[in-house]
Amino acid sequence: MIALVIPASSGAQLADALQEEGAEFLEVHPQDRAPLAGTERTGIKTVLHSDLDSTAEQLRALGVRTVVAGSEFGVTLADELAERLELPHHRHELRAARRDKYRMQQALAEAGLAHAHSTVVRTEEELKAFLASGASSYPLVIKPFNSAGSDGCRICSTADEALAAFRAVVGRRNLMGEINEGVLAQEFLSGSQYIVNTVSMDGRHLLAELYAERIDRIEGSPVLRHIISRTIPDEREQELVDYTMSCLDALGVQDGAAHTEVMLTAAGPRLVEVNSRLMGPYLSPDAYHCAFGYSSPHLVAERLLRPDDFHNRFDLPYGPARTLAKVFLRADRPGILTSADGLREVRRLPGFHSVARLPQVNDVLRDTQLTTGSCGTAFFVHEDAELIEHSLAVLHEMEDSGTLFQVSEAGG
Repeated sequence: MIALVIPASSGAQLADALQEEGAEFLEVHPQDRAPLAGTERTGIKTVLHSDLDSTAEQLRALGVRTVVAGSEFGVTLADELAERLELPHHRHELRAARRDKYRMQQALAEAGLAHAHSTVVRTEEELKAFLASGASSYPLVIKPFNSAGSDGCRICSTADEALAAFRAVVGRRNLMGEINEGVLAQEFLSGSQYIVNTVSMDGRHLLAELYAERIDRIEGSPVLRHIISRTIPDEREQELVDYTMSCLDALGVQDGAAHTEVMLTAAGPRLVEVNSRLMGPYLSPDAYHCAFGYSSPHLVAERLLRPDDFHNRFDLPYGPARTLAKVFLRADRPGILTSADGLREVRRLPGFHSVARLPQVNDVLRDTQLTTGSCGTAFFVHEDAELIEHSLAVLHEMEDSGTLFQVSEAGG
């Protein structure tokens, strides 16, 4: 029996993959986030989490032998439940380092790996003293210890900007539902940012997907516009993949999915962050199967249900047949969606595969700079990467000019 802990975001596709294969699994949800009546998966038991001891006892009585995080919200709880149940999992002593971005960089330093220089700042006075000490240089990144989707992340070019970013973050609730008690002041990593998605088995890491990211800076915030897969890593990209595997080792990742962001700088690869769960916010299984021959949720399901088949993948070279691009669609401004008629042109672009989770007319669009998929996601798949790049350029021009989504002022 598998316990899938808080299967939100892309964890829903993991639940789909497990259900497709007839796996025995249950879902764990906090009591205050229990599924609404009628929304539960047919035939799948739900365990409501109240406290670790009682939840662990319920899982033990139900014969749970594997615990898997179903989202960022479930990462820590999955770790804690696996430890209570004495089940194989990630290294428990490194749990905090897998979530806290400062401890994450410190774990790399202790392992002798290159890392971004970071400082914890909890008060405005501490930040002023740090900025005045000359220990930092600009641009400087200010971000929460723990959040997601670029929430609260600011790239600052002056002390005033850094202080304003601090005030905008500290004391506020982040996307993880936690109050930010401080920030991380981190050196700005200049270079090309990549995503390395992996699935691990007994401490051995399989490269599932490698992507280059396009990140724009909009009003001081990094905004992820799209990711595009790399079918054959070049020499420097292979160095980045090898470095990522070492980072996973340093952070005690042992089993299951990990979503890692790495910057390829002039001095070599530098970790941005490791997330010990699937990439979010939504993984369209058909688009990924079209490009890679699998999706990451299906790879995790294979590792859990058919470990011999998964083990054989370590003998195969990485090299998907087609390029996949994933676009986090955005409106040019917040407001009320009045039309999405630009989709007619998007669907005619070369390489277009599908769109998912689009907003509906009359929906209020907020947080258009976050990579939470609130404006939907578009997928492109084709053998020709340059053709996809051209289509992406057209799509982004439509987004920025307001011809993809037409938006009116709220209350207008």
